[in-house]
Amino acid sequence: MKKKYVIKKNYWIHIALMVLILSIDIYSKKWILKNLYIYEKKNIFSVLNFFHVHNYGIAFSIFSDQEKWQKNFLLTFNIIIIIFIINTFLKLKKKLFSYSLVIAGAIGNLIDRIQYGFVIDFIDFHINNWHFATFNIADSSIFIGILIIIKNNYYR
Repeated sequence: MKKKYVIKKNYWIHIALMVLILSIDIYSKKWILKNLYIYEKKNIFSVLNFFHVHNYGIAFSIFSDQEKWQKNFLLTFNIIIIIFIINTFLKLKKKLFSYSLVIAGAIGNLIDRIQYGFVIDFIDFHINNWHFATFNIADSSIFIGILIIIKNNYYR
């Protein structure tokens, strides 16, 4: 007998959070596409730039040499991971916040891969000439969600 998933009342706040993060991610990327040319930089603060780049790979541009099998692999990998995380999310009764962050971010980057063939990155933190990897709202959401999951599971 298959187990049916029922969206419980307390899940709706987390679904709303996912929609909010996804909306901010999509809007921010559309703003970057409309207002900055590729590789254009806009200074925001002394340690923050908007720097429009396209990431054809995954974290830190791994698998970014754009061969067809890698594009298909990344797309398939994203979809499998999202399904796995949503399945985990639906089985949980608490600590849903962190999974909501990861799901929203993963879907945001998946939308980019499907729509453009790459992920739009633009947040560039730096100290003088040292720059951290350029990222986006979805990446931030995934990162924070994973940190919370690790903290909840390993540092009680």
